[in-house]
Amino acid sequence: MVKNRRISAEQEEELRRLTLEALADVDAGRVIDHQTVQTWVDNLDSHLKNEVSEPE
Repeated sequence: MVKNRRISAEQEEELRRLTLEALADVDAGRVIDHQTVQTWVDNLDSHLKNEVSEPE
């Protein structure tokens, strides 16, 4: 269970900035489709022995 944690004003502003940045990426079409991410996740085990690869 996650305890209720308070965040500082600086952390709240950083979260807001990152959220706006992420929304701008989505609006600009800078996304990875679900099936590509799912394939990457499904194949993580095979890559963990060597190194974790980034989704293409």
